[in-house]
Amino acid sequence: MERSPSISYHGTLAEDAGAAVAGYRGNLQKRRFLVSLLLATWIPISILIFIGLTGIAQFGLTQIKIVLLFLGGAHVQATLFFYTDSEFGQIIRANKYRYIYAPLALMAGSGVLFALANPVAQAYLFLFFWAWQTYHYGRQNVGIYSFASVAESTRATRAERLALELATICGILGTIKVLGEGTVPVYLQPIVDILYLVGLYGMIGVFIFGIIVFFRNSKQASILRGLFFFTLLAFFVPLYLSNNVLISFSSYAIAHGLQYLVFMAVVSLNSSETPTVNPWRGLLKMACLTLFFGFICYRLADLRGAEFINSHVAAGKLLDFMVGAVFGGTLAHFVIDGGAWRLRKADSREFMVKRFGFLFDQRTKGDAGAGVEG
Repeated sequence: MERSPSISYHGTLAEDAGAAVAGYRGNLQKRRFLVSLLLATWIPISILIFIGLTGIAQFGLTQIKIVLLFLGGAHVQATLFFYTDSEFGQIIRANKYRYIYAPLALMAGSGVLFALANPVAQAYLFLFFWAWQTYHYGRQNVGIYSFASVAESTRATRAERLALELATICGILGTIKVLGEGTVPVYLQPIVDILYLVGLYGMIGVFIFGIIVFFRNSKQASILRGLFFFTLLAFFVPLYLSNNVLISFSSYAIAHGLQYLVFMAVVSLNSSETPTVNPWRGLLKMACLTLFFGFICYRLADLRGAEFINSHVAAGKLLDFMVGAVFGGTLAHFVIDGGAWRLRKADSREFMVKRFGFLFDQRTKGDAGAGVEG
């Protein structure tokens, strides 16, 4: 029987209306996600630089600073959500060395070093950690810009990614001096000072290079891409603004943590196979893991002041091991996220594209391999 034209007409209208609603919702989610990332970067940097420069702690800024410092560290524990996600569990089982054995080895090894190693060995461990941490921050910056570019139906160019990677190298050179004050061995101090100056002048050169690169590709240039690119390009600039660690390190370190929480909020919020049933369940689970384990790790070192710990050598060594294990947990976070967010890997790409479906249209889903590490 031939289909009635009127039925076909109304069916087309319904399909078009459904597509329009879905498109509107997707665009709304996209805007919220991108704005959240920008605010997660700008707000902590602005507040902590303001407090660091003025010393003003009125209007609730002290409480805000405490919350920001806590969340900046607790974002590491948000990684635990991956281990409660049934879909990501398949990725874990397929690569146990990255997601199980390596994290456990890093936590155990770091715990032993903190409990038994001498101060010199611990100093070199910190230098290694600070360099890797800054590299980790830089990889997330590259990933954020890749996501922002995909949202604009474009791709981050190789030159733009190079500019962000060069900024990360400058960040590593500056971090060693800023965080190594009082920790770096005296005989390394002249080298550290030279590296700091190289990073400072290098950052100036990188910024000039970034401006040229961005505007040379004028066809892809937009206000949104510009906001993200220059925000991320200047991410490590606070290192060279002040000797106050609140400005020179905490500002962008906390911004990194809040950025990551935005990403994990999306991952957890879209974890339900039936979104209409408890769509907030995954987000609540992620928040509980972050707050509970984050608080334990945040306050663990305070036990050093306990009388029982000070009066028993074994208890002190055990606490040192636990503090070291938490330190190693941060290293494990680097390793885990280095795989989870690497979109060039088919399993990670499939997982993330599904969770961030509102960001990828059909044309860009196949190009999602630009790569992002959290």
